Amino acid sequence: MGKYALGYEQGNGSTYFLRIKIVAGILKIDQARIIAELSQKYGRDYLEVTTRQDIQLHWIKDEDAPSIFSKLEEAGLCTDMCGQYYPKAGYGDVRNIVTCPLTGIQPHEIIETSSIVKKAVEMFTGRKEYLDLPRKFKIGVSSCPINCIKPEVNDLALVAVESEHGLGFTPLVGGSLGFPPSLAQPLNVFVPLDEVLEFIRAVVEVYRDHGLRDRKATARFKWLIREVGLNMVKELIQEKMSKSFQYLDCSKISLEWGEHNIISQEKDPRLYSLMVPTFTGILNVNQFKKIIEIAERYSDEIRVSPAQKLVLVHIPEDELMKVKEELKTLGLDSEQPSIKIRTRACPSDFCGKSFESSKKRATTLLDYLINKFGKDLEKLDVSISISGCPNSCSQHIVSDIGLQSTTISKNGVSIPCFNLYVRGRESKISKLLIRNIPSEQVSLVIEDILRKFMNSGLTDFHEFADRLLEGDFIHEGRSM
Repeated sequence: MGKYALGYEQGNGSTYFLRIKIVAGILKIDQARIIAELSQKYGRDYLEVTTRQDIQLHWIKDEDAPSIFSKLEEAGLCTDMCGQYYPKAGYGDVRNIVTCPLTGIQPHEIIETSSIVKKAVEMFTGRKEYLDLPRKFKIGVSSCPINCIKPEVNDLALVAVESEHGLGFTPLVGGSLGFPPSLAQPLNVFVPLDEVLEFIRAVVEVYRDHGLRDRKATARFKWLIREVGLNMVKELIQEKMSKSFQYLDCSKISLEWGEHNIISQEKDPRLYSLMVPTFTGILNVNQFKKIIEIAERYSDEIRVSPAQKLVLVHIPEDELMKVKEELKTLGLDSEQPSIKIRTRACPSDFCGKSFESSKKRATTLLDYLINKFGKDLEKLDVSISISGCPNSCSQHIVSDIGLQSTTISKNGVSIPCFNLYVRGRESKISKLLIRNIPSEQVSLVIEDILRKFMNSGLTDFHEFADRLLEGDFIHEGRSM
């Protein structure tokens, strides 16, 4: 109790799902085999990689939960508590703590973060005093030079810094992509390495003790910050820790976001990491088992990325082509266009909040774009994310192009539509460009946007998005 749970869902014939935390994004080979076994026995041979470094299985029966949880316990795995379906504020837990999937092996990180993340997860897992937060609480720990986890989308983000105070972290608080979206704000303080776990605990306890519980809609950490102010939250954290923080000017910290390449050289220059380009995180169990076999030749682990991908590590340079060919035979071609690799989608066909499947829409859209653009699509380094509702589980609200499922009523009939967002240079939060595009027109609209971008002479899509938002372009008589 308190360590394992099934999540409730309403869609695609599934009532319960299993969200397995992959702590620090490091999945040991024997753990991966257990997950494959569970997928085969209970989850219809289907797996999903999420944007929080989890692996989800669906179609789980509640009567099988004890057997499943025993298997996870043996493997040293745990789950999120998934209290989001309770009707009131409460039953919130600390969700899987995200970090760079290449931590410990990439050459330019400041701090190896996996040990910190593992200790933090242990600190909260199964502890009753942390299982009734006002709502879920998301933490990100970044020491990645390109901030691949998008730190500011979390309730609490810790970004590694080298400063006049030494090596440590600076925190940002109050991020959340659910409506209304907001990015975490800097506290402008320095947290030494030996105090980081105490700091994380203090922030969670401040949220637990002072978070708003009147309404579920206003129970996330960002609402407490809006209610009492950033300075008061900082004071409450200092009071919990019985200390004052050293000042650090966060305006000098790089918080630019990037994504890792398909192939990345590791700290050992003879070895490389290779991203497995799972489209929107979907895998069947046969693909997963083959990936496990490939990974085991080079390492005792597989990495899990918040980009809905797996990563194979410690591959010698002369083996890379062989591995890429093996993945290609599995339908996981690393040479496919970047825009396809960077497309994300939530499992909306399971949750019941959406009017159509985000993952199927992603497949339809990318097949259409590949057919229309051919090789020209390879020139586009643009991200697309599709969510089934405003909760932004695919992070559509911080994507270059974001789609959110919605509906309109016409003559008493509900018509599935999408709101389309684009991200310019002004803000990391995308802005609404077009509302209520009928589903069957979505591919046409995005084709038009991409063609105009390619013909604009611009190389930065964010700059182009600013012009879209200013109304410079027209699609079928509608201002963009």
